[in-house]
Amino acid sequence: MTFYEREFIEIKRENAKMEIIGTMKCSVEQEDVRRYLASRKLKEKLCLGAFGVWIVLVWLLAAFPAVAALFLTNNPNPRLGGGTLALTVIFALIAIIWTLGYVRSASASRQIISQINPDSPEQLRAAAPDAVVWKQNRQWELCHAHDLVPLESALKGHPVFLGSQRPTDDTKRFLRQFEEKKLVEYAASLKQSRAKAAAPASNAPLLVYLDIDRLGGGFYGLAAGQAVARALSADEMEGIAISSGDSAATLAGSANEYVIGLSGEASHLDRIEARLRSDAALGELLSRPGIRRSNANEPLVADGMVREGELINPPGHGTSFCAAGFKDIWKKQK
Repeated sequence: MTFYEREFIEIKRENAKMEIIGTMKCSVEQEDVRRYLASRKLKEKLCLGAFGVWIVLVWLLAAFPAVAALFLTNNPNPRLGGGTLALTVIFALIAIIWTLGYVRSASASRQIISQINPDSPEQLRAAAPDAVVWKQNRQWELCHAHDLVPLESALKGHPVFLGSQRPTDDTKRFLRQFEEKKLVEYAASLKQSRAKAAAPASNAPLLVYLDIDRLGGGFYGLAAGQAVARALSADEMEGIAISSGDSAATLAGSANEYVIGLSGEASHLDRIEARLRSDAALGELLSRPGIRRSNANEPLVADGMVREGELINPPGHGTSFCAAGFKDIWKKQK
């Protein structure tokens, strides 16, 4: 089971041009976060040990002039000269400064080591975001030609590139600023499109998906308009905007269906939906998606608006096949 999930923007670079591939979700399990915390603990211990070895070497270097003058000489009466003593004092002062720094750093490292507990639920939750990045840095080859950027950092206007350092020369800084701008714009458009897709169904148009084969083929747009008009009178459709067209799946070759979209007040659409669902004849013509309230991006064309019992064509447009189907049935019903 996924413990924590984070979304990244995947990008590639080629010839100083950045291409946004899209988004990808990366997740970690609790065991991944435990390993991350354990790696942090081990890293602090290694740094502590390495710095301790360095301090020992510094003190050995500080003592070397005096040791050399006293023990590594053929002089039967070795003694420290003024120059050797001064050099020893200088090296000792440097060693003292390094040692004080080590003591301060060692105290902080020991505190971190003592505080890290891979079995703490609170620490697991707090470390999860960093653990995702740590896991990606280990599993994904992040190089100059490929990079990942956390989506939330782009949404905040400050994209964080995982696989590259901050550029130093002016040309690279300019390119990075251009990349950051593109990523911020991409993240903003992505947020907007997702918000639109997640809009409440009550605000969405009513879509009626009809099987083209069941409509008899040929002028199936006309037949679709007639089928819906038989289920709903012009009075019931008053104030409703009608649009229609082949579905996106049909245009992509994965379906064979025609869509009629009805837009208007939510309460009005609720009544219309109930009437359509209760019509058995229409039910025989529906394709698999059926009747649903959806913000799906279907490529529909406006057929007109129902006003005072008539379907009025959009300004500057003639009567579509679907609109002709509505008009034909409603004319016969009068």
